[in-house]
Amino acid sequence: MPFTCKFCGNSYCYNHRLPESHNCPGLSEYKVRSSGIFYRSDPVVRRKHNPFLNSVNKITSAIKSNYSLTILMLAIISFFLQGIPGYFNYLALSPYDIFSRPWTLVTHMFLHSGPIHILFNMMFLFFFGPELERRIGGKKFLIVFFVSGIIAAIGYSLWTVFILKQYSTAVGASGALFGIFACLAVLAPDIVVYIYFIPMKITYALIFFALLDLLFLGSSGDLVARSAHLSGVVAGLAFGKYLKNTGSYLRY
Repeated sequence: MPFTCKFCGNSYCYNHRLPESHNCPGLSEYKVRSSGIFYRSDPVVRRKHNPFLNSVNKITSAIKSNYSLTILMLAIISFFLQGIPGYFNYLALSPYDIFSRPWTLVTHMFLHSGPIHILFNMMFLFFFGPELERRIGGKKFLIVFFVSGIIAAIGYSLWTVFILKQYSTAVGASGALFGIFACLAVLAPDIVVYIYFIPMKITYALIFFALLDLLFLGSSGDLVARSAHLSGVVAGLAFGKYLKNTGSYLRY
């Protein structure tokens, strides 16, 4: 959460909360006054804070110090950029072109097929992303997110090319989000979530979604990349088990 500096009154993130970390203008003034040496006789004029700007600064600091929210904002910005001609097709994942366009293994996570698609994905990220990030830290969270998303893209591509044998592109962060969900289920199995307004432990919710994807896997006319979901789950479970065995996470 943002921190307010007692010397200058500005808001900063955790990494820049100390006066020395943000070149605090009020710190030098405080040192001069506390030493009893005054180089000017005029009183210190404190600037009047704007409530709106303070709120914007706090929101900005929260986003910068939280990788989950940073990814969320990038996905929203990318969604609006999809109106640019060629933007969507250039970044979407095509199973038959992953060797000639390897960047799509990552960029497809920031594309979405419509408002409902991005709404549910970003709600999922908003609620579960910070929960995992608090437990394993920002850097490990990014590794889980992107590696799960890449593995999900590879799993989808293999399924599409060798099993379905059809040409279809894929977009969305669902594979990466299922990796986050599975990793969190391993590290914090007692978390209670609501599925269709029914409370259940996160482990049972993960099993429910996995079985649902298995049930409809390969269904004709199904536009959901269920093979990507299942591949992301496998990656998340592997990360969760590794982190739990090494003890490199916080328990709440």
